[in-house]
Amino acid sequence: MSHPPLGNLHPSISAIAEHHPPALSFLNPQFTDLHAWRKTARAKALELLRYAPPPVRQDPQVIEVVDKGDYVREKVSFASTPWTRIPAYVLIPKGLGAPAPGIVALHDHGGYYVHGKEKLVETERESPHLIAYRRSGYGGRAFADALARRGYVVIVSDAFYWGERRLDLQQTPPELVKEMQRRAQFKTGVAGVNETYSLLEELVMRHIVAAGATWMGILVHDDRASVDYLCSRPEVDGERIGCVGLSMGAMRANWLFGTDPRIRVAVSVGWMTDWRELLPEHIARHSWAQYVPGLTGWLELSDVAAMGMPGALMVQQCAQDALFPPIGMQRTCDRLAALYAKAGLSERFAYRFYDAPHQFNVEMQEEAFAWLDRWLK
Repeated sequence: MSHPPLGNLHPSISAIAEHHPPALSFLNPQFTDLHAWRKTARAKALELLRYAPPPVRQDPQVIEVVDKGDYVREKVSFASTPWTRIPAYVLIPKGLGAPAPGIVALHDHGGYYVHGKEKLVETERESPHLIAYRRSGYGGRAFADALARRGYVVIVSDAFYWGERRLDLQQTPPELVKEMQRRAQFKTGVAGVNETYSLLEELVMRHIVAAGATWMGILVHDDRASVDYLCSRPEVDGERIGCVGLSMGAMRANWLFGTDPRIRVAVSVGWMTDWRELLPEHIARHSWAQYVPGLTGWLELSDVAAMGMPGALMVQQCAQDALFPPIGMQRTCDRLAALYAKAGLSERFAYRFYDAPHQFNVEMQEEAFAWLDRWLK
């Protein structure tokens, strides 16, 4: 017989979860008006994210332009706060006769911090590690490129702590880095660097919380800044914006869809399980970046995504995904179906389980793209 990871403490924690149901869920009978509920729920969700920097001019800069044949890849940067600039790729199809729909493509966590946006965008002189990673997680396809070839203007930015925004280990106390490398059991090369970053996540989270914010708050704010930039482009129709992501990218998509009314459609791949469903066995398998203290007393993750109604949402789950309990994935999808049904919007929600491990393979991508086409074209 297996025991919960926290042993004798589990009953107390389980009782806390049971006695703190989400007070602002749209499924609660006191909520009948979708618009009024969404306004209240979004305000609480944004409050819990604890991150509201002052407005700033984005001051966009184009760093590089590469002709990719049927589309152009720009590398850009723009400000999201007075203290932050975000590096991103923007993919622009050629031959646009009118403003096109836009997609915010959101990269994953994957324990792979060396790259962020490059996971989804094909670049020159790619490392074997990146190619292998994309093969295992994305069927070998840079799906942002596939979306550009389909006629979408696509933006892919580096999340805080990934890619060009990762921690500079050269500016980190050497004794701390050595300790993390020791804990990484002497892994070398890219694997060792990624393991070191993974072990440092807890320290980063402590600093963010001590500073008065949440890591998820930073991610959501910056992703909304990506929407700002995308909508500022003359090639983009700001009334037709969607988002899609795998894993942590799906978590980012859930929050972006729920908090930004400009997002008309979302595809959430491999991260749609309510937090309570992860207790007790699966909670430790997820990054510090994704926790929002106090959230579940007000909203479950499915409620956060449902704040995007009347926007259209597709959830793709992987039946062999070891990061989530199968029954938890199913119950959360059923709960989302109930949320959309209560709003009279059942046709705007879809979910499917795939007989695959944690990934966004080409078959899944094609079905996701068809969903985006349905609501944006």
